Amino acid sequence: MIRTTRPISRRSLIRAGTAGAAVGLFTPSILRAQAAYPNRNINVVIATGQGGGAETTARAFTNVLREDLGVDFEFEFHPGAGGQVGYELYASRRDHDGYNLLYSNMHPEIITYATQNTNYDLPEDIIHFAKTGGTPIVFYVGADSPIETVEQLIEEGRRRTVTIATSRLPHPGTIGMLSLADAVGADFNLIPFGGGNPTSMAAITGETDAAVLTAGVAISLGDQVRVLGTFRPSPDFDDQMGNPPSVNDVFDTTIPGLELANGWAIHTDVWKNMPEVRERLVTAIRSAFDDPELRAQYEAVNYPFAGVEYGDEAVCAQIREETIELARRYEDRIRES
Repeated sequence: MIRTTRPISRRSLIRAGTAGAAVGLFTPSILRAQAAYPNRNINVVIATGQGGGAETTARAFTNVLREDLGVDFEFEFHPGAGGQVGYELYASRRDHDGYNLLYSNMHPEIITYATQNTNYDLPEDIIHFAKTGGTPIVFYVGADSPIETVEQLIEEGRRRTVTIATSRLPHPGTIGMLSLADAVGADFNLIPFGGGNPTSMAAITGETDAAVLTAGVAISLGDQVRVLGTFRPSPDFDDQMGNPPSVNDVFDTTIPGLELANGWAIHTDVWKNMPEVRERLVTAIRSAFDDPELRAQYEAVNYPFAGVEYGDEAVCAQIREETIELARRYEDRIRES
């Protein structure tokens, strides 16, 4: 399904009108300017369903990005198989011309790539080149749970199998909790509940011992839950959760700073062979973080702006490598049939 974000802004219309009037001059410099990237709308593939968090943050970001690039964005949604459907369609059925981008929930979709048989390779076919935000992964219990600290959760896990609710198995929370269990000698059984709300309710009602999701979800639950620990300390988020400890600080572990990150990806051959596209996109995306309108756009859709931050190609590469390594370590426990 393809939809356009909204009509082009007045600023973009003025730009278009000015360029159109200048065409009559037929000078080489004007013709070169018209051909500069981008000179038409950009298509965005999202490998999740319409109406989800990826669409919300992508539209918020492109509402700012369009003012710099002077074009609009069109969106299409291809959910299925943890992102595999959308990635395969993007890799093989969308033109490699710089006018097709992929907006990604990076960690879950990289986990899917690492644990499934796909017809695309990362980063050989598709490369994540700009992180635009991330929400830390945390774990919590219901407010009435007898488990009050992360140390108590681990002690329980050393005595018996502790059940941990997760929204789905290919999730950064899954590999985080499995890594923690291995590091401290605990036994965790990750149980998928098919979404954030049922995952949280499992912990709140005591159906499971705990749940693992994002800090944003935990904050929204307020005093219904007690957050025991975080995989990625963040003062802005931590203050709203009662300042839970970092698992690495408590147990002297070296688990990567897991989060639910989002950002931009593109065909790798375009990234490597079209420097004008690469440089224009990177410049515009980086500039968006200096525009106060970005905060306004995210706050308008109630997305925590504390999680909005830029990460370059190197940051994306680190996320990819760390996530693939952990996902493949626990492939047998998180592979979906």
